[in-house]
Amino acid sequence: MRARRSRSTVLTAATLGALLATGAVLASPAAYAAEAPAAATAPAAPTAKATSDLSLQVNAPKTVGRGGEPVEFTETVTNSGATDASFNLRVKATTDASPLAYQAIKVEYRDADGTWKAVTDTVPGLTVAAGASKAVQLRLTTGLHAYWTDQVSTVKLGSAVLDATSGTVLAESTKDVSADYLTMEVGNAPTTAVIGGAPVEFDYTVKNPTESRFTNVAKVVTANKYSTLQMQKADGSWETLTGTSMPHADDDLRYLLAADQNLAPGETFTRHLRLAFNGDAKIGTTYAHAYAELTNGGNSSTYVGPQFIQINLTGSPLGLSVQEPSSIGNGGKPVEFTETVTNASGSEAPFNLKLDASNPVARSADRITLESRATDGTWKPVGLTFTQQPDGFHFVGSLAGVTVPANSTKTVQLRLAAPLNNDWAGQSGTVKLSSTVLDQTGQFVLANSTKDVALKALDVQTKGAPTTAVLGGAPGEFDVTFANPSASDYDNVSEVVQTDRRSTLQVQKADGSWEDITGLPTGQPGGDQAVYHLSGDKNLAAGASVTRHVRLAFTADAPIGRTYVNTWAVLGEGTDFPASVGPQGFPVDVTATAVAGTGAVDKATTNGGTTVVKAGLTTTDGTAASGSTGTSTDIADVQSAGGVLAHTGSDGMLASAAAAASLLAGGIGALFFARRRRSA
Repeated sequence: MRARRSRSTVLTAATLGALLATGAVLASPAAYAAEAPAAATAPAAPTAKATSDLSLQVNAPKTVGRGGEPVEFTETVTNSGATDASFNLRVKATTDASPLAYQAIKVEYRDADGTWKAVTDTVPGLTVAAGASKAVQLRLTTGLHAYWTDQVSTVKLGSAVLDATSGTVLAESTKDVSADYLTMEVGNAPTTAVIGGAPVEFDYTVKNPTESRFTNVAKVVTANKYSTLQMQKADGSWETLTGTSMPHADDDLRYLLAADQNLAPGETFTRHLRLAFNGDAKIGTTYAHAYAELTNGGNSSTYVGPQFIQINLTGSPLGLSVQEPSSIGNGGKPVEFTETVTNASGSEAPFNLKLDASNPVARSADRITLESRATDGTWKPVGLTFTQQPDGFHFVGSLAGVTVPANSTKTVQLRLAAPLNNDWAGQSGTVKLSSTVLDQTGQFVLANSTKDVALKALDVQTKGAPTTAVLGGAPGEFDVTFANPSASDYDNVSEVVQTDRRSTLQVQKADGSWEDITGLPTGQPGGDQAVYHLSGDKNLAAGASVTRHVRLAFTADAPIGRTYVNTWAVLGEGTDFPASVGPQGFPVDVTATAVAGTGAVDKATTNGGTTVVKAGLTTTDGTAASGSTGTSTDIADVQSAGGVLAHTGSDGMLASAAAAASLLAGGIGALFFARRRRSA
């Protein structure tokens, strides 16, 4: 859940009453009238700056924490003259943040005896030797004051070197110091909770962005008196915190997150919390407040925050946990998963489970299916209603009349699939699975969950593809890898190479020998294409891949010129609506004799005085034999389907639009692409 925006000045009536009662918030500025100091006779103003051998360098702090400990700094007076010089150092710190804020600012200097003394106007009686420097140690404090808001403000630090009579300014400096407050954040703030149900989790963070150390910071959460708060420890376990009652706020408990009230300069204090409400809590809106409480040693406190968390308490004790599949294969078999409903109440609870699977491009009613396991162990389809909504296409169904026992759980077994559809089988994406626990009437939401399930297509890659062949010459070798990156099994995958019918193709077997593959004509009248099936095994397990090492040659009667070789994974071959996944075909230039300068000659594949010339493209070692599994090496001449039916391959293997059209006319369309669209 997203973090709620800070509302640092919003208090409940009860909390505000508590603050007023303790004196942390006053009803009127007049209450501070008595705090103003008595009028005093101002010291005589020094004359204008005079020419002097003394200079001043102020190493002021960048920040000081309001309510924090003092921050030390130095002011250095340098004497460039030939005689010792006596001087007084005037230091004043002011702010216009509030008319009364000056009461909370204090500057001190370290005396010769090492003690800190307040600077009332000047640090008197200082001497700097001729040709030397004198460093004066100072410290700045900005204390707590309820009328000084929790916004960042500026303290103006004015310093002046005066002569021994304080009548003349010899050197001066003005520096700005940022007076900062602690900051308070609540991350992943919950908006709903179930009475008697699972706890809701959030993060509590208080930060000290200043150079001051704080020693007076109580880290606090207050919540309904029917609540329970736990804090996660470093080892991942949970510690139950003890809440204490609050004066003037009988309905709330105060939880202290740490006994240590220190917060070092730049330190961040973060705790992961979870909050639950027992069965005595009331349905409706409740609030939890997260804040840091700063004390000033007296009876009053100042609060950083509070950030309130508005929580809608529902009367259902049911919770939902979905163990969604990591992925499903487009065109693959269903993947099983479970959804578990918990019941924290003392009585059984009937419910309906609404299921909504959606995808932006699943534009017909058969593209996503859901099934549930019946009590007899068989799988039954979940009736789905297909609708189009602004965010995509939805497949919505429900399981009615399910019951979870008292103080127990009910696990529903389901499975999800993206069945074969030749209009989108090559696409990858995401299926959003939304699950909702409803009451028996279907009107009230008791628990819900939304999960993303990756939709993955098969991937086909070609490595080491030849680009030139000689009529009647030796075959050219290359690898074709068929990979299944999804959690679905496939049992309908045909591994296919398609090219000119005046060709021969062999597949290397596990023992290293070669098996001749018979090419099948496409069946289109006048067609000159043939299809080679590399294996009779149509199974491809979840997460598996298989690489076939093949060699291809063209017979003496093949036409001279450019032809194309296509590698495909055909899903549902022989059905009414097969789908093919694979890269674009790679071009092969067929010549009568070897063409010089087109690539390296493979001396290991010569036959009858002819050679196959390959395209000088680099390949990797370790080509897998037939039937082996593993992911092919990513190299420059790999063409990957990337989840699309037609895809531009790597350099040296591009098919022009005219050549692609020729392929379709030559028979590949008749075999795989003359399909009837069932989509809407």
